[in-house]
Amino acid sequence: MCIAALVLQATGAFASGPHISFTRLAAPPHDLAPAKSIAVVYAIGDSQKITKFVEDFVEYVDRSGTMRVENAVEDNQHLSNFDNAAMKRLRHEHPADAYVGVSLFTCDGAERSAEGSERDVDGSRVRRVHHWVDASCLARLDIRSDTGKRLYSLTAHGEGTSPRGASLSAEEKDVAYDQAARYAALNAADMITPRVVRETIELDDSAPSFDEGMSMIRSERLDDARAIWEVTLRQHRDSAPLYYNLGALCEAIGDLPAAHRYLQSAVRLLPTEHRYRQELQLLQRRNTRK
Repeated sequence: MCIAALVLQATGAFASGPHISFTRLAAPPHDLAPAKSIAVVYAIGDSQKITKFVEDFVEYVDRSGTMRVENAVEDNQHLSNFDNAAMKRLRHEHPADAYVGVSLFTCDGAERSAEGSERDVDGSRVRRVHHWVDASCLARLDIRSDTGKRLYSLTAHGEGTSPRGASLSAEEKDVAYDQAARYAALNAADMITPRVVRETIELDDSAPSFDEGMSMIRSERLDDARAIWEVTLRQHRDSAPLYYNLGALCEAIGDLPAAHRYLQSAVRLLPTEHRYRQELQLLQRRNTRK
């Protein structure tokens, strides 16, 4: 799904010709659509970092801007089943399209050491043993429907490392576990939230009225560029380059059905042009939900 047209350029340092660039939303590995809101309702684990994991997970999902998320763990810390009574209360107090629970959260770590060199107070290089902690956290999330039915589970991992030094304080060791919990939360959020992807499509400057449309693109007036090229198309129904450019432009605008039709026409009119066929395949691949 295209979400915005950003930087639109005729030429660039890394481009060999006129291009159009835009961003789109790529579906995540575990797409919760059509859910627009979720609530995290329970968290079970054997590590104190579970609180940080939940807080960071909620923050990262919220930061994506693609769905509303609520941290309702504290209100439901003893939630053990999803019977009718429990679901009635849950939906009343924390209405959401889907519910998330952390059914497992655990962290592990090990202290490491290695000899290295550093300079002493006199500037002389000396050999010293450095210590650090490597930590990892694992979280299993249950995804449930708005009726409480478990749909599936997903597992996220995160790793962290403490600062290195001749000795480590408890606070420095804790840095490794904080990092591991945070990256586990980030990975879990990435599994259910779309990501913004930037795309660039090279245009065909051999098409009629190319300069007129391109001037509109440079000014980020995409609808005007489309209007110019569609008017031109009435007199040039046999122009494969024009169909191709319209296909690229329509994808940038977000009109995917029109983009598909135009690119299909470009391929039909000029089947030997590898670029047209490739762009049609990329359009289909980019916008097919897995």
